Amino acid sequence: MLYLLGTGLYYLSDIPLRAVDILKKCSRVFLERYTNINDIGFIAELERITDKKIEIIGRELLEGEYLISLARDLDVALLVPGDPLFATTHISLVVGCKKNGIKYKIVHASSISTAVAETGLSPYKFGAVCSIPLYSKGFKPESFFDVVEKNLKEGFHSLVLLEAKNDAEFVSVEDAISILKGIADKRKTHGIDWKNVICISSMGSDEQNIFFVSSGSSAYKPPLALVIPASMSTIENENVHLLLDKN
Repeated sequence: MLYLLGTGLYYLSDIPLRAVDILKKCSRVFLERYTNINDIGFIAELERITDKKIEIIGRELLEGEYLISLARDLDVALLVPGDPLFATTHISLVVGCKKNGIKYKIVHASSISTAVAETGLSPYKFGAVCSIPLYSKGFKPESFFDVVEKNLKEGFHSLVLLEAKNDAEFVSVEDAISILKGIADKRKTHGIDWKNVICISSMGSDEQNIFFVSSGSSAYKPPLALVIPASMSTIENENVHLLLDKN
């Protein structure tokens, strides 16, 4: 059986109690951390509470048949930051289980998909979500920008998650903005109001920070996300500036 368990926004205490009970009976426990590295003491403390070894799983295994094959004979848990069905990758796991006759259970948790309303923007006006990966030599994809362009065209705000491997290796806000502006200039994309692009840092933590990137704030750390607003309604515009403008 495969369990998809949300860990919530940030702290260990954000994990649903039901998920903790499930972990205690699983044979294998995996954690996916693509865009959210959670609280620094997260893994060790959860291992102590559940008496289970937590294995970090990369995207290459997550997007294949590895977990599904294990779940044929074992109780396997995948811990997912935020809500377990927020990303299409995890929905694909559910579909894979269904196709292969493997039982599965989902435990939902708090997610940035609703917490993003703290920006003052309506969560109902957000389109598809995309992620900016860490660039490397020979690996500089632009497909995430297709999502931003489509959202803008349809009048939807864009939530752009920034990849984070650890506290030292992550897509910074400066790099993300540079990448986005470079692609926008090359494609001659219009409609992005750069002064209204919002940064979300450590959502759900005591160090949470939400601010306009143009304000020049450097008080942020991963997990990070950007919000690229489309056309804002009057109430959204009022709320955003009331909440984020410096007093």
